[in-house]
Amino acid sequence: MPRRRGVGLVALVVLGLAAAPAAAPATERTYKLRSAAMSFGGFETKFPSRVVPTPRRAGFIVRMSTRLVDARGRPISIKRLMLHHVVFINSGPRAAPRNNACPGRPGEPFFGTGEEQQRLILPPGYGYPVREHDRWRAVAMYMSHTSRPLRAFLEYSVTISDAPGLVPVKPLWLRASGCDPLSSYTVPGGGAPGSADVRSHDWTIPTSGRIVAAGAHLHGGALRLAVSQPRCDDRTILDHRPLWGRPDDPVYRVRPMLHEPGPIATGYFLSPTGIPVRRGEVLRVTGSYDAELPHPRVMAITHVYVAKDADAPRGCDPLPADGRIRWSRTDGRAAVAPMGVPLTRLDAGGDPIEIPFAGGPLVEGGADARVDVERAAFKPSNLTIPSGGRVTWRFRDRDMHSVLSANAPRAVDSPLTRRGGRYTQTFTAPGTYNLFCDLHPVTMHQTVTVRP
Repeated sequence: MPRRRGVGLVALVVLGLAAAPAAAPATERTYKLRSAAMSFGGFETKFPSRVVPTPRRAGFIVRMSTRLVDARGRPISIKRLMLHHVVFINSGPRAAPRNNACPGRPGEPFFGTGEEQQRLILPPGYGYPVREHDRWRAVAMYMSHTSRPLRAFLEYSVTISDAPGLVPVKPLWLRASGCDPLSSYTVPGGGAPGSADVRSHDWTIPTSGRIVAAGAHLHGGALRLAVSQPRCDDRTILDHRPLWGRPDDPVYRVRPMLHEPGPIATGYFLSPTGIPVRRGEVLRVTGSYDAELPHPRVMAITHVYVAKDADAPRGCDPLPADGRIRWSRTDGRAAVAPMGVPLTRLDAGGDPIEIPFAGGPLVEGGADARVDVERAAFKPSNLTIPSGGRVTWRFRDRDMHSVLSANAPRAVDSPLTRRGGRYTQTFTAPGTYNLFCDLHPVTMHQTVTVRP
């Protein structure tokens, strides 16, 4: 992910006690905040990392949610702009690193959401402690689905309580891929029908307490994300299942489709009693994805909230009876067939149309082919190679580009790369590989045909 500079801050509105719901305690206050304005060109993908406003109040966050709005505060439809994911990171009052699950990584991720429209919700009596001079950063991925340039704001509501006796929670950002610098990994495809790609990572818990809440972020092709407790016969303590939209759901009707649609919701765990964990014990995080088809750049992340409790039981007591799963949406289905992404270009009128393969003359390459990525194009754009051959992409542009499979027998997934970089992949599975640059998805296409 490229590094981006922070930008200016914009605070929107502070909702005082008079604006709070009648049932809300007098010690709670909800703040509605905005990032600085973000500009998007037509059909553009961006990965900004921005410093964002904070409530500038000490207390405990008990709820938080986010959405995209225009300058007048109106919600922006997914048909125009998608918030694929966002993570809020607290760097403390002086940009000092805070305790994080990954050693040496600055900041504490404390809330994340995306297509699943998840909210941060803690059971009554618990809160995430914040201070008046904390610094927050939002790391996100946005995808523009319109040809017209637009300006948007990331708007987020934060409810803070200063009620006495609240138990502080420690947020842990745990991934099936471990502490790799990238939060994503690639499922290559090629497995048998019904098979699963399973990735696990063991995390050492930094504090004793009770897990009182946990959410998850998954991508297209996900089967489940589970957290197990090895010291208790590896029992499953958290089971995040995806919920998929029905065929007519807006998430499937967005055009152009710039990535494989993800779940419309993932199960969010809540328990006032909590699941006991001990400092130094291991929790195993396992992500399972469909292995038959390729799924580039998937994520399997759970954000776990541990209420600090030095007296948490050391044994393996039964899981709490008050545990429940909350869904941000319920109008979906439990399973859906994974899908590829069609290539899309613009017609003469600037409207997106789907195409079966990239244009350009067919160039026959040998067992060691080369492609130049320059002037925002793949040269050649239509290439054929023998099975077992390899292709090296040589990046010539100053701007970042990538090589990513849209629909193909196996995954192709280069990092974002600029002038001087190279990426090589060997193709062992015959078939048609439709590729694109995910930063320029309607203008940069390539088809590699692998002969048997």
